[in-house]
Amino acid sequence: MLEELNPQQREVAQLRRHCVAIACPGAGKTKTIATKAALLLADPAATVGAVTFSKDAAVELRDRILTLAGTQVKRRLTAGTFHSLAFRQLGQPGQARRDIASDGDRLGLLSRVIADLGLNWKPEDVIPVIERIKTNFGRVDAGSPDARLYDAYQQALSRNGKIDFQDMLRLAVAGMESGEIQPYRFTDLLVDEFQDTDPLQYRWVELHAKAGAQVTVVGDDDQSIYGFRAALGFRGMESFAGSFAAQKVVLGSNYRCRSEILAAADRVIRNNADRIPKLLKAERGQGGSVSSLRFDDEYADAAAAVEALQPLLHAGRSCAILARTNRILDPIESVCRSHGVKYYRASGSSVLNRPQGALMCNLLEIVEGRKLNGLDAVLGYMGMSSTDLSALHHDMGATLVQRQKKDLVALGLTEDTASAYRAFMKRLAEWQSLCERKFYSLALEGVLEWMLLWANGDQAIRAIQATYDVISRLNGLFSERIEFLKRDNNKPGEGALVLTTMHSSKGLEWDHVWITRAEEGVVPDEKSPESEERRLFYVAMTRARDSLVIATIRKNPVSRFVIESEVR
Repeated sequence: MLEELNPQQREVAQLRRHCVAIACPGAGKTKTIATKAALLLADPAATVGAVTFSKDAAVELRDRILTLAGTQVKRRLTAGTFHSLAFRQLGQPGQARRDIASDGDRLGLLSRVIADLGLNWKPEDVIPVIERIKTNFGRVDAGSPDARLYDAYQQALSRNGKIDFQDMLRLAVAGMESGEIQPYRFTDLLVDEFQDTDPLQYRWVELHAKAGAQVTVVGDDDQSIYGFRAALGFRGMESFAGSFAAQKVVLGSNYRCRSEILAAADRVIRNNADRIPKLLKAERGQGGSVSSLRFDDEYADAAAAVEALQPLLHAGRSCAILARTNRILDPIESVCRSHGVKYYRASGSSVLNRPQGALMCNLLEIVEGRKLNGLDAVLGYMGMSSTDLSALHHDMGATLVQRQKKDLVALGLTEDTASAYRAFMKRLAEWQSLCERKFYSLALEGVLEWMLLWANGDQAIRAIQATYDVISRLNGLFSERIEFLKRDNNKPGEGALVLTTMHSSKGLEWDHVWITRAEEGVVPDEKSPESEERRLFYVAMTRARDSLVIATIRKNPVSRFVIESEVR
């Protein structure tokens, strides 16, 4: 096993003391952890714990360890997430088994608590407040609105015999601190992605180290991008090393990126002050490409990205477009649809599947004359009640037509509703006239303007704009364009162009990566600390194996991170 490791990986695997392994991107950390676990389990007296942040990662790590060590060690290996291992502790002898509240349970309880307290808050806005308090061991300023909310919510959980997801770890840590719950009897504990641990998770690891487990933590402070979830990052890794006199080992060999890509990323991350120094080496050597491109607008950027990556996808290469936020991916998805490119929107759902897009398509088919009825949904979108619609159909039959205002009022419509109905029917007639004369673009612009006028909320606006973006880039009748739009090419699989956010790209890699909208005001995001934004950009850059393109548009100045990278 050891012959497959480089000297630094071998040092981590063979150390028999507390260890902090600082693993750069593409350093083969999972192989290192699995090999170390297998070596430890060769001792019949060893009991090994392996902790990860996701269930999938835990399953993969467990399988890799058992492949190396053999299935006979299965009973001496415990692999799981922090929360799954903590929940198992709550079921130790003498501890009552807890019922976990579902997301629906939690929202329902919070809604009642907020109403009882007379607070003008939304349940979804309150959840991060509750989670932040629990990550801080349940500590909150006494008498504050947050304290009242937290206490009332915890009482509601207790009355219903439930705990929530965050309680698993909080109660396990509290139980170990009081002596009511015993730490796992691990001889060795291996912790992956340690830079992402929050104070509760750090304390869980710390209590096992104090109970006698030899702990190896593996992580990269330069890839700590979850500060908004209280991840400790550099501070946590330094604290553990100092508290337990842990041996630091830097895994600086990158087996993913070509040297051109790694060097550019390294130039960016070196601008952060609080970090563990590292000497990075691209084991694959030279042969990659890094470039920076500037476009007039986001659609020019999107079209260039899709056109550049499509031939690479056809050649069997993996490709991804990364953005700071999910919303930035909307124009790119629109171009993928209009170009007929197979893609997969890996983070967040497609805005093209929202009901406002379907409604816009329905209206366009009415404008074109493909549908003679179906206006009820459209009129309902602008606020007409079912009572008003019933009155109109009772008078006119299935097909609604224009009427004098006094006639509409006589049917029971209010004057405002009657005026709104007449204004819409007038616009509809204008759009239909434009369509008959094949002025499709003008008709489409009119429908877009009207849909946006009545849009309610950001998601609705995004869905309408994205639907327009696809249809406006196609040719032919509206019905033909809509038929093309309905061909859902948003599916995961081989040959699909991956569209995802920088955060969601962590832990993944592709042959070719296109970073879109690398501009000031976008990345760094002014709501986030600059150092964390720089780490996020570093993560995005180091997803690329062979080529990296960093794109910007002229609306904003180029991001400081692009300047730091010295990419031209």
